Amino acid sequence: MEKKKIYLTYDQQIEKLKSDGLIVCDEKRAKRRLKWEGYFNFAVGYNRLFKDENRRYEAGTTFEDVEALFDFDKKLRGLVYEYAQNIELNLKALISDEFSKNYGVREQEYLSEKNFTDEPENSAKVRWIVGTCRATLQDACRDGSGSYRDYIAYYRKRYGHVPFWALIRALSFGNLSKFLCLMKKEDGRRIAKEYGVSYSFLCDLVEVVVGFRNLAAHGERVYCARLSTAAIEDAATARKVGLPKLESGETACGKRDFMAFLIAAKYLLPHKEFKECLERLKKEVDVLEAGLNAGAFAKVMRATGLAGKWRELGELFL
Repeated sequence: MEKKKIYLTYDQQIEKLKSDGLIVCDEKRAKRRLKWEGYFNFAVGYNRLFKDENRRYEAGTTFEDVEALFDFDKKLRGLVYEYAQNIELNLKALISDEFSKNYGVREQEYLSEKNFTDEPENSAKVRWIVGTCRATLQDACRDGSGSYRDYIAYYRKRYGHVPFWALIRALSFGNLSKFLCLMKKEDGRRIAKEYGVSYSFLCDLVEVVVGFRNLAAHGERVYCARLSTAAIEDAATARKVGLPKLESGETACGKRDFMAFLIAAKYLLPHKEFKECLERLKKEVDVLEAGLNAGAFAKVMRATGLAGKWRELGELFL
């Protein structure tokens, strides 16, 4: 017979956790945390790491253990969102300068399909990104709409056209990533050169950052995330960082996990900003290690993919 989920009061939620083997010493404090974080987000979202094959909490697991992991992941989301935003702004500045220099400042000029890749397999995507940019301009000029942008409306009203450096501010990070990957290769290479990487690798790095930024923006778990549509495939980077390998020879981490985001940030952030990000991450990892037993902490590290010389990335030359 199919089991049905039922509503549980805060007291019942605590009893459910205790019946599953979780030690709850301060029930009043635990109920307060569940109230403001949500039982599903807090307990269900982070309990798997602490449960055995019978779906019961491992002996000695406390509410504080789950809380420590939840808070760690919350800190990771904050780091991802903050530094992904910095990467986005830097990338917008570089793309804006390159595209405006090459194709002018009037949308009638720069929003032409001929200014993007001419690869036949990407023709539909080029039409889509050009159409998206035109729709963004149109919606941004409609006063009272949810997409209205006063700075875009100002350029249209004052000058009769909207320069690309104004339009690009209104593009989402996801659409910016698509825009980058659909540029002419010679244009993309000049932007990639600013980061010291190839154009194709830059596209991979940015897609990983976008994927994790979206997870963080929607409150999803970051520490154990595995991206499905973006990955970093670079043997040289994996070797320099000293990432472990599976029996098959494939890199065990640093492709789709949080470690991949950290590697992308290493390439895409200015050196000083990345070092700041890394130091903040080290601090949060140390706090977590002090709050969990060795076994649980090791599981978290495997889930994040933080391995190899990740603590040395600030000074490591990739």
